[in-house]
Amino acid sequence: MRKQLSRLKLSSLIAAASMLVSLSAQSTLVGFTGGTVTFNDGTTDTTDNSTSFENVASYVESGFIFEFTFSGAPSAFASIIGDYYSTGNDVVHWHWDEGPFGQVSEVRVSKVDGTTFDLGGFRVSTNTSTGGGDATGSELVSINTDKASSIFNVLPDNWGLGSGPDPLITINPTNSLFDDISWFSFTNDSGSTAVGMGLDNFFLDEAGDPNGTDPTTGIPAPATIFLLAWGVFALRVRRS
Repeated sequence: MRKQLSRLKLSSLIAAASMLVSLSAQSTLVGFTGGTVTFNDGTTDTTDNSTSFENVASYVESGFIFEFTFSGAPSAFASIIGDYYSTGNDVVHWHWDEGPFGQVSEVRVSKVDGTTFDLGGFRVSTNTSTGGGDATGSELVSINTDKASSIFNVLPDNWGLGSGPDPLITINPTNSLFDDISWFSFTNDSGSTAVGMGLDNFFLDEAGDPNGTDPTTGIPAPATIFLLAWGVFALRVRRS
């Protein structure tokens, strides 16, 4: 009888672990390395965590596409993908048309196949009022979805060179404006002092953590959970 119960417990643990594997497999992290850059002249290249690419029209990684919209003829420095000022960290980086460095009016993210998804969070590499300078606090960069415009403003952040962890923005899973969306985008509000912006590590296809856990590292670890459960199971069997 005990062996039969133990087998039932083992079957339950395996089923639970399989379910966790399935759930975590739905998560997508876009870190801007290993994806395809398409330039404004139609040529392409691949991000490699050591090269910075300018004059970017769009970027595709893990089934998601980041598209730049320009208010005028774009300069090379308007849109950038790749190594962030030789820090060994690939990011997406652009300059708004309100400033002197670029012509970007919107950056929009969607799935290549057109299906819906969830936004869980992302990191802010920079959101400043001057090129290479500090934030003033009046940077009003809006995040929008196909459900609503100007849902919230991305927090200001000083220009930097990766000296510390980038600020993290997590989306509360109860916020339905970021669930089952077909796209989200960033725009610079009227009156904003934001000139340059850099973002990294987009956590997609799964809701964020309401407790503020880093969505780029807080993905459920089914293997770890399974091993822990297996250890408990083994101890119980041994004691029986």
